[in-house]
Amino acid sequence: MYSKFYAPLLGLLWLLSSCGNTATQEKNALVTERFSGETMGTTFSITYLDSTHQDLEQALVQLLIDINKSVSTYVKDSEISMFNQQDSLEVSNEGHFARNFEQAQQVYTQTEGWFNPTVMPLVNYWGFGYTEKKRVAQVDSSLVDSLVKLVQFEQIALQKKETTTLYSKPAKGVQLDFSAIAKGDAVDEIGRLLEQRGIDNYFVEIGGEIRTRGVTSSDFAWRTAISQPIKGAGKSTASAQLLLELKDKSLATSGNYENYHQDPVTKQKYAHTINPKTGYPERNSLLSASVLASDCAIADAFATAFMAMGLERAWAIVNNNTAIDGYFIYLDEQGELQEKMTKGFEQLQLNN
Repeated sequence: MYSKFYAPLLGLLWLLSSCGNTATQEKNALVTERFSGETMGTTFSITYLDSTHQDLEQALVQLLIDINKSVSTYVKDSEISMFNQQDSLEVSNEGHFARNFEQAQQVYTQTEGWFNPTVMPLVNYWGFGYTEKKRVAQVDSSLVDSLVKLVQFEQIALQKKETTTLYSKPAKGVQLDFSAIAKGDAVDEIGRLLEQRGIDNYFVEIGGEIRTRGVTSSDFAWRTAISQPIKGAGKSTASAQLLLELKDKSLATSGNYENYHQDPVTKQKYAHTINPKTGYPERNSLLSASVLASDCAIADAFATAFMAMGLERAWAIVNNNTAIDGYFIYLDEQGELQEKMTKGFEQLQLNN
C-alpha cells in the first residue's frame, strides 16, 4: 500500500517576505515567513506568521533530519531500517518511531487491517519500496502468497519499559513501512514545533500532505486544491478538481494515477497501492481518496487505506467516524469520472 518515497534531507531554501495589509494592529506586526526545500523524497513548504523574528531554520532542519533518521527506510541506519534488519528494536517512548507505530496501530484497528505497515516485503517485491525500482516481469504467485504471510502487524510484540519499548518480530522477514503515515506525521511535528514557539497561524505541506492552523496575513482561511486524478496534474489550480479553504484542519490525498509501473507488452498498470490482504496491487474504481482530520498523520493513513479497500468500504468507514471526512474521485460503470464527498468537504469547498 505504500510507496511514498523516503530519502535523507536534500536541500533547504529560506525565504522572507513582509505581510500585506492586515485588519488589526496585532496583524500589522506579523511577518510572513516562508521556508521550503526537499525532504522524504519530495518537496516541502512552510508558511507562517510571526511577530518575534525568530530564526527557526536550524530547528526545522534538525527536526526533518531526526525524522528521517528514525522512520526512513532509505536511511540504512535509521531505527525502522534497524528493525527491518534485526529481530527486535528498543527505542525511546518519546521518539518518532514510537509515535508512528502508535498512530499506525490506531488506524490499523479502525480500518480492520486495510492500513497495515508490515506490507513492506510486498512493496519491495512490486518495485515500489527501498529496493531496486523495477516492474515485475513475471508474477510469482507462490512468492506473493508467502510474502502475504509476513503481513503481521498485530503480531509484533511490545515490551514497554519506563522510558523505552522493545518491539519484537513475530517471524523472520517481517518488516515495517511507515511511508503512508510518516509524511503526515512530519507535517504534524513541524506544526507542533511552530506552536511551541508561539506561532498560531501556519500552513505546512510535505508532498501534498497539509496541516493548517489559524489564518493568513489577510485574515482569510488557508486555501489549497485537490488535483484532478491525471498524471502530471501537480498542484496547479488550473488542474484542480476541488478548491478548499482550510482552518485548523489537516488534509491528505492518496491516488494511483501518478506512481505505477506499466507492462511494455500488455500495457497493464501496476499501481503503488498494495492490497495487504491479497498481496497484489489494488485495482478498483477509486482513483483518488482525500481525508480531512485534525492531525495529518491520521488523514495520511486513512487516505492510503481507502485506496486499498475501494469506494464502498471507504464510504462506510468515513461515515461512521466523526473524526474524519472523505472526498473520493472514482470511475462509474460507464467509465465516467465521478466524485463523492462528506459534509465536511462540502462545507469547505470554494467551487460549489
